[in-house]
Amino acid sequence: MMLPRNRLPETDIYAVLSSAHCRGRGNVETARLLLEAGVKIIQYREKDHPPAQNYSECRAIRDLCRQHGACFIVNDDAILARSVEADGLHLGQDDLVPKTARIIVGRQMLIGLSVSTVSQVDAAVNQTEVDYLGVGPIFEARTTKPDASQPGNLELLDYSLIRSKVPVVAIGGIGVENAAEVTARGRVTLAMISGLIGAEDIGQRVLEIRSAIGKARG
Repeated sequence: MMLPRNRLPETDIYAVLSSAHCRGRGNVETARLLLEAGVKIIQYREKDHPPAQNYSECRAIRDLCRQHGACFIVNDDAILARSVEADGLHLGQDDLVPKTARIIVGRQMLIGLSVSTVSQVDAAVNQTEVDYLGVGPIFEARTTKPDASQPGNLELLDYSLIRSKVPVVAIGGIGVENAAEVTARGRVTLAMISGLIGAEDIGQRVLEIRSAIGKARG
């Protein structure tokens, strides 16, 4: 019997790991702190680490996520995602197309796709292999991704929420100061990098973000 495809958890915060922005704690320790704070989605995104390090860290983080009932997603690398038995794979516009990635990762793994323009949203909504959209950058996010597209701002998010039949994740420059503004647009999960993992106290930062989200949702 074929197992059902994984689904993105219905939650508020989507944490993206990057060792360059986690105050020297390392990805595994940062993941542990996030999970202990109740974060339910963690993405591993490292572009320059040796493959063996990526594999080792992903296995450790995947195990932590399973212990906490959280979703573990690998960025870009379909082979790595499959080899560590991740829950999901996130693709950019210049990565494998979702249909090809599906052949590699199998039927069960969820696949997310980044979109940064209206035309990309329109194309994505017709791809049955896409399980959620990563929309952005919403705000300027040059410190964590120098090659990021120009911010699409909140209008792109609004359009995505109208057009998409799958969950929408907003990313790009999101932090405590604008979490409420993004949340107020509709049913959206907030992806954060430096605004979350760069905090001195991750547990306290999660509380602050959730307080802002709660106020926006009333």
